[in-house]
Amino acid sequence: MDTKFILNLQTSCNFLKELTLNPNAFYSEHQREKMRFGRPQENKDHSIRMRTIFKPIGRLKIKQQKINQYIQTMELPLSMFGGVRGRNNILNALEHMESRFFLTVDLKDFFTNITNKQVYQTLISYNIPWKEARILTKLTTFKGSLPQGAPSSTALANLVFSSTALALERFSANHGITFTSFIDDLTFSAKKDFKHLTPQIIALIKQNGFFLNQKKIHYTRNVGKITGLIVKKNKISLEKEMSLNLENPRIKAYADSVFKYYSQYEKAKNS
Repeated sequence: MDTKFILNLQTSCNFLKELTLNPNAFYSEHQREKMRFGRPQENKDHSIRMRTIFKPIGRLKIKQQKINQYIQTMELPLSMFGGVRGRNNILNALEHMESRFFLTVDLKDFFTNITNKQVYQTLISYNIPWKEARILTKLTTFKGSLPQGAPSSTALANLVFSSTALALERFSANHGITFTSFIDDLTFSAKKDFKHLTPQIIALIKQNGFFLNQKKIHYTRNVGKITGLIVKKNKISLEKEMSLNLENPRIKAYADSVFKYYSQYEKAKNS
């Protein structure tokens, strides 16, 4: 750990004391629509699904941006694709191209269920001295957890989840399963049926302190829906809602990116 990084944050004792005594003064709360394919998501009663966002303001936001830049330089498991430089959801889906059986799992309230204790302990595990780890934890957590909306939250959530990702990598490798994660979306796939291993996979996730959205655990055959894309018979395509809206410039640009990455994948596979 380069202690100069902490010193360069220019974090005074008065600032930390102010943040500890009145954290609400450093965040603004917002309600944001949950979006899917460029459209708001609806509940069964047709009301719009919302998420609570806590945005840091002023000096704290600047410090969190610097912390994010630093955390992003730390090494993460190769199975992690979300919020990682040089990786994305398309590359995540391509990892599962040759599979026939798919298990997708969603981690419930991923950010808010990661506690300040977990953040602190993770930083210590990365050989960050306890004083610096304590400062970083104070600067990046709110109400005892990672605030969704802070620029440092995704990188820190990845860091906290990394040990679990490694455990899932080892388990998957031992059973001929491909595993990847994209922030709170976990995907497992294989050429052979592994449904009997689903309880062990779920137990392993829970043992590491994470919670699952029971409504978003899906085991499928032949077709995998992976981070917004369809993997089927060694091919990748857009989900129906997106393929029907290619007149939208943003969706068209995304479709072009999918085609580009898929073409690169095919070229590398056949070379």
